[in-house]
Amino acid sequence: MDTRKLSLTLILGGAGASLLALVWFVAAYAGAMEMASDFMGDEYVAKMMSCLYSSSPICQGAGMLDDSPAYSPVVFWIGVISLIAGIVVRFAATKNVVAGNSASGGRAEAPESGEIMGFIPPGQYARYSYILALSGAVAGLILTPLAIVALGGFALAMLGLTVFRPRLETLDAHHLGLLCLVFGVAALLLFITRGTFFFLLAALAQIACLYVGFNSYRHGRIVTAQTISRNPFA
Repeated sequence: MDTRKLSLTLILGGAGASLLALVWFVAAYAGAMEMASDFMGDEYVAKMMSCLYSSSPICQGAGMLDDSPAYSPVVFWIGVISLIAGIVVRFAATKNVVAGNSASGGRAEAPESGEIMGFIPPGQYARYSYILALSGAVAGLILTPLAIVALGGFALAMLGLTVFRPRLETLDAHHLGLLCLVFGVAALLLFITRGTFFFLLAALAQIACLYVGFNSYRHGRIVTAQTISRNPFA
């Protein structure tokens, strides 16, 4: 896989999605923000800026004041995580080329041993991904913007399944795939249930699933139906 092309695609796609989210946000909330500025002051308008990356009650109320299509912060987060992933891939590709030149007397060959991205041991790659995803899922319940940490874990898992797959064991690849599946399903459920009691249930279910996966990984187990039917937390 050409990591430079992949990084460029991710960066351009992330920048495009972020720009689209910003334009959509302005179109969806321009009328509400103008009205809020006239009647509630600039402090309320500043609070509405958080609607760019979240779906708080203020955002839902403001969205009802405008006829534009309802804005979704999912596009913004897709853009942000794509940008981060693209930068990480570009950094990793550049570092591998430099290391390959030094080790092979000028031939640009990426080393197959050593730490991934310069600081993650291959045997700990899935552990790092799980820790980021779990930390972000828990922190996101306390303060929504902190959920970006979980997005970092998802991005790391995606990179592991694509760019760094040849350097990972089967167990690691299995759990990275499981992490991506849990994150994707949870993101969809959280988006559908935002603003309701089921949002909390979906968030707690995501944390539970991630913990079960992480616990199984720590014990060197692949998650199967039999694993889940027993005590998954043991």
